[in-house]
Amino acid sequence: MRMRALAVTAALLLAACAAFRAQKQQQVRADASEHKNLQVLPSNIKHDELIATMRGFARALGTRCDHCHVENPPGSKERFNFASDAKKEKNVARTMIRMTRAINTEYLPLVDTKVQKVACITCHLGHLEPPPPPPPPAPAEGATPPKS
Repeated sequence: MRMRALAVTAALLLAACAAFRAQKQQQVRADASEHKNLQVLPSNIKHDELIATMRGFARALGTRCDHCHVENPPGSKERFNFASDAKKEKNVARTMIRMTRAINTEYLPLVDTKVQKVACITCHLGHLEPPPPPPPPAPAEGATPPKS
């Protein structure tokens, strides 16, 4: 009985290892050759890093892929035509990415020694349009307003 339990345990362990190895092999994605029309992201970006970056943009703007990417016709292999530049929002996004890079590399080093970085979420706060700033606080009673 003990030998049988050991044999079953060994068989289950081998099956689990084989399943894990097969799953690990499926997770490997193509690199830059799969990605077309990358203009502001690195051409050699890994698939998983690209997806994480795009999801970060979507969260920061409170939107989904179809905001910047054109949907393919129903029945297509892929849902979106990621290489297409047909939507103006995609070029706006590229401009905004360049802007944040310039702020982070050219301007913040001149004023901030804490290495704080600007990202989409900094201004957009989860909205397509950055929300307006809060109104200034009301002057305290009896206080004189500041001179302009």
